[in-house]
Amino acid sequence: MDKAIAPAEAWQSGLRAAHAGDLGTARLWLERALRLAPNDPRIALDLAYLRLADGTADGLSRATEAFAALAARYDVAAAWQGLIVARRRANDAAAAAAGAAAFLARHCAPEEMREMLRLVAAGAGRPGWCGLDAAGAVLIEAAGRRVTARLDGVVVPLPKRLEALPAGRQLALSVNRVALLGSPLDLAALRRVEGVVACAAGGGLAGWACRPAALEAMPELALRDVEGSRAELRFGEALAPDEDAPFLRRHGFEVSAEALTGLRPPFRIVGPDGADLAGSPVDPAAEAAVAPVVPGREAAPVRVRPERRALAVVVPVYRDLAITKACLASVYAAAPAGTRIIVVDDATPEPALAAWADGEAGAGRITLIRQPRNGGFPAAANAGCQAAAGCDVLLLNSDTLVPPGAIETLLAAVYAQAANGSATPLSNEATILSYPRAAGGNPMPTLERSAALNALAASANGVGTVEIPTAIGFCMLMRHDCIAATGLFRAELFAQGYGEENDWCLRARQLGYRHVAATGALVAHHGGVSFRAASRALNSRNWTLLNRIYPDYHWSVQRFLAADRLAPARRRLDLARFEAGRVEAGAVLLISHNHGGGVARQVAEEMAAIRAGGQRPILLFPGAPADPAGTHFPWDAELTDDAPGDYPNLRFVLRAMLPGLIDLLRAERVRRVVLQHGLGHHPAVRGIAAALAVPQDIVIHDYASFCPRVNLLTRPERQAALRYCGEPSVAGCIACVDINGDETFEGLSVPRLLSRSAAEFAAAARIIAPSADAARRIARHFPGVQPEVTPWEDDTATFDLAPPRRGGRRKIVVIGGIGVSKGFDLLIECAADAVQRGLPLDFLVAGGSAKDADLLTAGIFVTGAYAEGEAAGLVRELGADLAFFPSIWPETWCFTLGEAWRAGLYAVAFDLGAQSARIKASGRGAVLPLGLPAGRINDTLLAWQPDLRHSRAANKTMT
Repeated sequence: MDKAIAPAEAWQSGLRAAHAGDLGTARLWLERALRLAPNDPRIALDLAYLRLADGTADGLSRATEAFAALAARYDVAAAWQGLIVARRRANDAAAAAAGAAAFLARHCAPEEMREMLRLVAAGAGRPGWCGLDAAGAVLIEAAGRRVTARLDGVVVPLPKRLEALPAGRQLALSVNRVALLGSPLDLAALRRVEGVVACAAGGGLAGWACRPAALEAMPELALRDVEGSRAELRFGEALAPDEDAPFLRRHGFEVSAEALTGLRPPFRIVGPDGADLAGSPVDPAAEAAVAPVVPGREAAPVRVRPERRALAVVVPVYRDLAITKACLASVYAAAPAGTRIIVVDDATPEPALAAWADGEAGAGRITLIRQPRNGGFPAAANAGCQAAAGCDVLLLNSDTLVPPGAIETLLAAVYAQAANGSATPLSNEATILSYPRAAGGNPMPTLERSAALNALAASANGVGTVEIPTAIGFCMLMRHDCIAATGLFRAELFAQGYGEENDWCLRARQLGYRHVAATGALVAHHGGVSFRAASRALNSRNWTLLNRIYPDYHWSVQRFLAADRLAPARRRLDLARFEAGRVEAGAVLLISHNHGGGVARQVAEEMAAIRAGGQRPILLFPGAPADPAGTHFPWDAELTDDAPGDYPNLRFVLRAMLPGLIDLLRAERVRRVVLQHGLGHHPAVRGIAAALAVPQDIVIHDYASFCPRVNLLTRPERQAALRYCGEPSVAGCIACVDINGDETFEGLSVPRLLSRSAAEFAAAARIIAPSADAARRIARHFPGVQPEVTPWEDDTATFDLAPPRRGGRRKIVVIGGIGVSKGFDLLIECAADAVQRGLPLDFLVAGGSAKDADLLTAGIFVTGAYAEGEAAGLVRELGADLAFFPSIWPETWCFTLGEAWRAGLYAVAFDLGAQSARIKASGRGAVLPLGLPAGRINDTLLAWQPDLRHSRAANKTMT
């Protein structure tokens, strides 16, 4: 099985099992599919319906949670319908009614849902329900009572069909002033046709459309020219699902150049409500007439710096009243005195937003421009810029938060050089200007946090600027002379938007203007608030057009990213943020790898304990490069005081940058260093404690201190299976490394490794091992070293364990990520033996592996990797009888053993390492001789039962 298609295959396996009535198997496969593809909402929806069908309280609860999340994010009818049913089954009448109201207001009611809607309305004490069917008929169920209809608050005759109503936004239906369930109907949502149109080869048009309120219905579209003449639109078959439109049923259409003969462009493609598709109006001839710009032909930079002009802030608004209000509130507080604030209402479909804008204008806080129809961001921005003629213009998205001081920094940046035509701040979400992660995806900060970040940016970077290939339209300050020379955005080419600001910047560049990042300013940006599938399709269309007009544009951006001229500014800001977290009590430095697992879990717990004790925990870890698979250790060192990746620009190339790292840590008043793990690090990190003159603790997680193979596994011959080495002499270790290689990737000889570790142990303030077994192994190889034993978990805690079933099939679960050292090969042998002998054993892996396909082929079900804290619950869901730990190396702790006990399972492991010692000490399972063949292992897994009278004595080594 190809790992790349594993989610799709798991999804299909789940659907087949569900169709066959095997809901338990179906759930396993769909859960696996969702773990492998956690962002695929289609799998999540199918799984939610399956959980709804399983009849358990937990299934109902999880289904309700999933339906609610999908409905909120995607507004898809199937999610709303599932949510209504789930809430009613949970006897939550009010919540069921709220879901039904939201569904009916925005989606057509199918025949199969109408009885459920009647029951929900009755349960909520409503006189009935109202809605719309896919053909446009108004549905009213009010038990024969007299219904009153109001369109945008005005009483109108009760309509039979939607098209009989005049234009309006909301239709409210009530009985004796009690609203029917579903009222008011959102007419814009019920009528809306979503889609995109683009110029096609040969001078025609092509695109797709759908009707979100009735996905199975064919959308209605009309093509009109400037004089109102029409041309026929023909739909083809439904297009394949698209990742940008996972639930939309998209219908493709084409209009040939011949069909446009005699019509005058630009052409509008509109839905029944007269709203344009994304990309409309469109003019194939005008687009074709725009000649490509020859790369490199730019005017000499502008030499004369103009005088400053008054500032106007232009904010186009369309949706989301709360976000828009927050944006404008931040602008009111941040705008310099005398700033004119211009809000352009781009024909918002939200009455509350329109009313609020009217109120702000009436109060004199804004100048309000209202567009007659929704034309998109470029046209709205142009309207605002025209109203601000002669001013510098700060063009601002309505989903931004502008902290105090940011605008002044932008003004200083744009006037710093005569050739600066625009300035853009850093932001959490700003494509090439994103911070802290340059690729974006950073969380949206609050206004308070934005103000703190902006102040730090100003402190770290001042009014510094970096030339950039293009401004970013979420927040771009355009100088008045650059606007006058360049003109406005070309809405006739870029329609509703995406790419128009890049085109403007490139036209300005042809005139000698430059564009800069103001690295001392940071403005928060939600990003993608109204990012529908059609918007993404328009984005793709416009970028294709932009790169046709400017053939070098894409490569100029790539050159900018490769040079990463913003890296110093991001690093300075990361450093300022890091230094701002300094605490009086000083810090503790932990050095560890970045491979996750039990080490990461223990490090996170220790950091939390340090923080709770009043000191600052600092973690030094190897920051993964852009291509981890192709980059050898050591990797650059990265710092964090919380989770890895918080300060992605605060990296240190060691040994070259070691003095700077030492200075930073000294300033943090590091009191102690804890060496958790050195894998992936430059050896220079091992000298940090000495350089700081502070004590160092060493934590034992494996045996890299004396075993270059790390986990004491060897192959006596190159083709042999791995096995426990038995910890031979130095000569045996040298021979092992010659055959098997060095897993520390340091290239130290065995004697040099032993010498270094002995010196580190001798100098350490404490040496900490999680188990007595691990401590004994260290002491055996380093005479005189006696590690302190500090268990990572409390094995004396009480667990309610259930003995495995007697008779019937037994489910054996292996927990965690399983690789060769964890018994991967042995597990496959056990599964093969069970099949060969017809044993009633089923093997499952609660976790993942690098070779899931091999396990699945062997008949071993694999759930996929689980999140931290999910393991015990996942194991309980699997209904396993016994936990099996086929690990063939002497583990120092084994966190998954604790997960098995928390899940209520006894455990079976080999008589090796901490896993064996813990089982023997607790009596919660059995241990097997290492090297036992698969058949003998299976016999034990099938027959073993705890001696409940003498639970501790019953867990002696089995032979």
